[in-house]
Amino acid sequence: MGNRLWTCKSTDPTTVKALMKKFGYPRIVAEVYAGRGITADNVNAFIEAPLNQIIDPYIIPGMKEAAQRLWKAIAQKELIIIHGDYDTDGVTASALLVSILRQNNADVITFLPHRFEDGYGFTPESVLKSLEGHETRNVVMVTVDCGITSADAVSAANELGIDCIITDHHEPSEKLPEAFALLNPKVYPKLSHLHSLSGVGMAFQLAHAFIKYGRSKNLGGFTTNLQTVLDFVALGTVADIVPLVGENRTLVKHGIRILKQQQRPGIRALVDLARLRSHIKPSDITFKLAPRLNAAGRLGSPETALQLLLSEDVVEAYKYAHELESMNITRQQTEEDIYNQAKECLQKTIDLENSYSIVVSGENWHQGVIGIVASRLARDYNRPSIVLTINGNDAQGSGRSISSLNLVKILTECNEYLIRFGGHPMAVGLGLERDNIPKFTSEFERLVRLHLTSDDLIHKLEVDAEAQIDDLNDPSLYKYFEQMAPFGHGNPQPIFLLRNVAIEKMQSFSEGRHARGSLIDSAASSIEFIAFNMGSQMPEEPIIDVVVTPGLNDYHTDPKPQLQIVAWRLSPDHNLGKDAGDEK
Repeated sequence: MGNRLWTCKSTDPTTVKALMKKFGYPRIVAEVYAGRGITADNVNAFIEAPLNQIIDPYIIPGMKEAAQRLWKAIAQKELIIIHGDYDTDGVTASALLVSILRQNNADVITFLPHRFEDGYGFTPESVLKSLEGHETRNVVMVTVDCGITSADAVSAANELGIDCIITDHHEPSEKLPEAFALLNPKVYPKLSHLHSLSGVGMAFQLAHAFIKYGRSKNLGGFTTNLQTVLDFVALGTVADIVPLVGENRTLVKHGIRILKQQQRPGIRALVDLARLRSHIKPSDITFKLAPRLNAAGRLGSPETALQLLLSEDVVEAYKYAHELESMNITRQQTEEDIYNQAKECLQKTIDLENSYSIVVSGENWHQGVIGIVASRLARDYNRPSIVLTINGNDAQGSGRSISSLNLVKILTECNEYLIRFGGHPMAVGLGLERDNIPKFTSEFERLVRLHLTSDDLIHKLEVDAEAQIDDLNDPSLYKYFEQMAPFGHGNPQPIFLLRNVAIEKMQSFSEGRHARGSLIDSAASSIEFIAFNMGSQMPEEPIIDVVVTPGLNDYHTDPKPQLQIVAWRLSPDHNLGKDAGDEK
């Protein structure tokens, strides 16, 4: 909320010229690449992202030993338990390993914790619960998307004679679990290039090592095609909002290709109910597919989402998909109610002009949606935000950060008020006693102030380059943008600044929420635009600056360039008496 500071990426002119000369790129395409650190020497590798670029999984310490242990479990007919997590990353990671292991004759089952009955992560209690109905002997337990801070759970498993293979991507604590194998790049500084892997990304590395080891030792894996599970990798990686660069970009690029094929009945049903076409993009995962998969874990058991992904029957798949659809509608309604309550709480208790952080709490707010509410508050107010739900003497919370602040570090510095915490620099979970909320809130604000400046609290909008309407009307431009995909965190869609343009024509739609029309510049060049959630905000003033993302409107048979307006302001050169810094 409020004004944003518009900035333009700084690019090296030499790099821009080299890209234009060697590949014939339009200037604005070369500027996008240069602004993302891509040069004439490595642009082809970035565009193609071939699968032969993926890492050798053995470079992760313990990976080869873990693969060997899984083959031993298969040979000795031991039970393999996959202990997952209840979000899309954890569910897809579980589905991936189950799929690969079952193809190779493993006796494998899954355990996904129930958010309200079991709490978060790999715990001594979840170890015992996952073993219900099974002998504790001859068991191997593999965690996905959890376990790196679960020293007590691993000790409990060790006492039962269970070998634990931990695959995780969260921040490790000082005390590491004494597991059979500890597979997490964040434990090893030399693997910094892999620190952005998601939980399902780490599950894929284990699957890759498993197949590699099996083939090298003539144990099996010869008919397993790892590409077929890359749709799981794409779903979980994009949903977990990790950067789509390096290894993640390669896996997601090819995973999106598999996802578009919709070979799994569950994927086909999910895509159908989300009303998506076959041209699936990462943004469709973020806003359409992942919320439906997450809905099960947010409202109760994530088993519905797992069964959907593993289903081999179309009728069964649609049954699970309809269940998820219903849960997601309930989730949306619950989220909106709590978001509005959180905003009321914020307005009554927090002076945003003088506060660097947001901590709000409410009685019995639904624990499954407070993370989304925290994300919305952090986005809307550009402040690290924590939302707590109070039940009796206990408070459980979720926190979301802004780009310049490591929330795990902040919580580590105020852990005297916390019972538990963990997560990523950008997203955390925490628990504390009700009576400690005021002290925690005060200390959290103090620590955030030590790490941020007032400039960090200003909404910033960084554009890739300035452009003209004629630049964006060039049909050849859009094939270059297609090559830059997949877009997402770490590789966002290109956005450009157009100065001194006017709205040539405009009409609102969807009950006035949105607007569409065309822009025109002083050279009489025009281009179509669409503006979501700006129907009542579009300016009457004749001359404005706009920030836009270019795309093709392919609703009709002849696709046309169409700009999506991200923000607008009065053009400083044509101020009509109003604040030229106003921006929507």
